[in-house]
Amino acid sequence: MTCEILLVRHPETTANVEGRLVGRGSAPFTRTGRAQLRRVPRKVVHFKPDVVWSSPLERALVLANAAGRACGHEVHVDSRLMELDFGQAEGMTFEEVAAAGMAFNYRDRERPVAPGGESRADIERRSSEFCRELIAQGGRHAVVTHGGVFRAALVALLGLASTDIWAFHIHNAQLATVRVVDGHGTLERYVEG
Repeated sequence: MTCEILLVRHPETTANVEGRLVGRGSAPFTRTGRAQLRRVPRKVVHFKPDVVWSSPLERALVLANAAGRACGHEVHVDSRLMELDFGQAEGMTFEEVAAAGMAFNYRDRERPVAPGGESRADIERRSSEFCRELIAQGGRHAVVTHGGVFRAALVALLGLASTDIWAFHIHNAQLATVRVVDGHGTLERYVEG
């Protein structure tokens, strides 16, 4: 069975520009983000998805809804596509986290990144579970999500090690097309939107 998945990261927000850790919160699009919001749906249409999926968070859902309308598809929302929960570090910059004396850890896979937040293992588990379900369905799926889920999904789809999550720079409006044939994933395209 063949499955093709187009991963799409949401457009640029003010939090992205300011270096703020925004997981479950929200931030408005920048001028660049609004331009990406106009461009990227056409790229999703070009992919010709059977289904459009989205995180329920606004910065992804706005893009997914625009892409869904352009493709003539209803958007399917899945909470597993939400960004990493940063817990007490939500909305802070790395400098603010350090100034607050807060423990912050991206490197340890099993420990929460910040008090009250998720671990990398948490986001990897939910991302890989979602990807396995898409592969079992087959077909063409456009998935609009966030940087953390995008990274974790690429690692899962390509059969890479957990530490390989750092091998990709995920720009805002980044697009990656992965083709999975008989359980083996290949990165077909990796472009900025």
